[in-house]
Amino acid sequence: MNQHVLTALPDQGAGLRPQIELVAEKRGGRTVLTSQYVTYPFHMTRPFQLDAARADVSTLYMQSSSGGLYAGEDLRLRIAARAGANLHLTTQASTIVQGGERPRASTRYDLTVEDGAFLAFTPDPQILFPGSFADTEIALSLADGACAVISDGFLLHDPKRLCRAPEAYRSVADVSIGGRRVMVDRQFVEGRRLNEPAGPLHGHAIAGTVLLLGFGDRLAAAELAEAVAGCGARLAISALPRGCGLGLRILAKDGPAYARALDAAFGAAFLARFGIAPAPRRK
Repeated sequence: MNQHVLTALPDQGAGLRPQIELVAEKRGGRTVLTSQYVTYPFHMTRPFQLDAARADVSTLYMQSSSGGLYAGEDLRLRIAARAGANLHLTTQASTIVQGGERPRASTRYDLTVEDGAFLAFTPDPQILFPGSFADTEIALSLADGACAVISDGFLLHDPKRLCRAPEAYRSVADVSIGGRRVMVDRQFVEGRRLNEPAGPLHGHAIAGTVLLLGFGDRLAAAELAEAVAGCGARLAISALPRGCGLGLRILAKDGPAYARALDAAFGAAFLARFGIAPAPRRK
């Protein structure tokens, strides 16, 4: 089994330091943060050990202290799970994406998962306000022998009920395993299409994607399908390229249905990785 050694977090964007930089390591039977830098507009909770039978799994809640994402912002986050670490990063709630004259609000995630580590990044769906443009890029470097669960999603919200649409939605997940790019998942849709009855949402209010990577034969498509069945959402499961994992698409009428589907997918991955079901992640 090849070991992926993390010597330094890569530079990201013209020397700009990300708003979040985290390094998680396994020490003394627990996953701890050995390096942490968090600045505006983010706030990070302390690590929680929510799973009594797996005290080596730490859960972090990422929060916004600014009221959401704003037009023209370009936010960057770097998270590294070193060898053997087990980290779950999620959000306390959904993040509002505001509209504006320059509507694009960009968020870039650089995620590194070393040999034998587990990283789950499962934020609640972004809330797209009228005129907003959510632009998310996730670059995931996964070592051989590592596992990851990555999700991204959005919901539509028109608070004044004027039938106004977002400007656009864009999402890119670029996945490398063992130093080799194995897949790129690209999504882009103009906002006006999201409100059309025959558009990509087909009358649903929430859409999302979950990528379950590096589980091999420990998580089959049939097992994932059984786990997410009955969530009240429309679901589609696909095998990802080069045998790297499974992909789940979600369409939901409301937040609870989407949350059930996302929790079920995370639960299936957690069970496949650790042999037990995860404790609820309260929000």
